[in-house]
Amino acid sequence: MSRIALRVALLASLLLVAAAAFVAVTGNERILREGRIVLLHLAPVDPRSLMQGDYMALRYAIESELPAQDSAHGYAHVGLDAQGRATFVAVADELPADPALVGMKLRWREHRLSVGPNGFFFQEGRAADFAAAKWGEFRVDEQGKALLTHLRAEDLSRLGENRR
Repeated sequence: MSRIALRVALLASLLLVAAAAFVAVTGNERILREGRIVLLHLAPVDPRSLMQGDYMALRYAIESELPAQDSAHGYAHVGLDAQGRATFVAVADELPADPALVGMKLRWREHRLSVGPNGFFFQEGRAADFAAAKWGEFRVDEQGKALLTHLRAEDLSRLGENRR
């Protein structure tokens, strides 16, 4: 392969990677702007692993109602109260037809189904700001993709400051 062809191939590869990253970032930014707010109650985790430097281990109470084995089901259907707190309704292969329900895409993580990430990262030295976390705030799009955006206290107030 000539030097020119190699340079063109490298440039094309870089442009393809940059385009893919741009599409992913703009998609997530859209979810953060327009996604429906869903609050999931946090389940207790082992206090010895609750704070690990700049990281908080997370589990969601709703996950105790999900099937224990890997299944073909793709979405957890949740209902929301007036404050946006989620209540488990069902697990299904498709998004809910009822507009009052929100579908959250399920993932297979650590040998169980999960609705969200198993950790929340924050700036060094800010662990005390998040120690009272009882709720995870998500933005969920119409395809069920959920992004964890904040942690909230029992009274639903946001904890810490989310810098972007």
